Amino acid sequence: MASRKSEMIVRSGRPPKEMQNAAAERIIETATELFAKRGFAGTSMEQVASHCGAGKDTVYRRFPSKVALFEAVVENAHKRAVARLKDLPHADGNALERLRALMCELLHINMEPDLIAFKRITFSEAVVFEKRGPIPPQPDPIMGRLIDAVYEAQQDGAIGGGDAGSIASHLIHCLVALPTSVAMMGGDQFKEAHAIDVHFENTWNWLIKGVAKQHRT
Repeated sequence: MASRKSEMIVRSGRPPKEMQNAAAERIIETATELFAKRGFAGTSMEQVASHCGAGKDTVYRRFPSKVALFEAVVENAHKRAVARLKDLPHADGNALERLRALMCELLHINMEPDLIAFKRITFSEAVVFEKRGPIPPQPDPIMGRLIDAVYEAQQDGAIGGGDAGSIASHLIHCLVALPTSVAMMGGDQFKEAHAIDVHFENTWNWLIKGVAKQHRT
């Protein structure tokens, strides 16, 4: 009898935390698909509620605005990227080869269609998001890992000295920013995985070996 009474109390009270988390995850998953396909302006809170089978009040209770929901979607995508890099198999070889493997994976992650769509939204809706701080929140663990990899390569003597953070930023700019910007603006230059790989190989070699003609002595 006591257990039945307890069960009635649970049912009549607030849903367990696990159910709340599951509901939030379902909302974010649905919103991820809709934002990626329809953009920010083309997605409404009502559409998210309808597609995930939740009431509109349920969605608004967890995410008070569409901006808050989109930020949650981006944060979730960022967490997935962090997890992927964390699970990246330890590359064989020296510190430079490990840095190369990390940069290559980072490029491919950033070229995924949903992340390109989110970058496009963030760029086009800059005025909306400007007042709410950076997306994703700082400090960025991905950038932190990249800086550590650069520092290890410096300590190994594979690359020259200098501020590891600045070098990491330049690597991002040269290896990742160009193809993601082209894709974000609708270009198809890097639509195929092969084109992305060619860009990476060429740019990496230029960065490491330099572009000046090598003179034999």
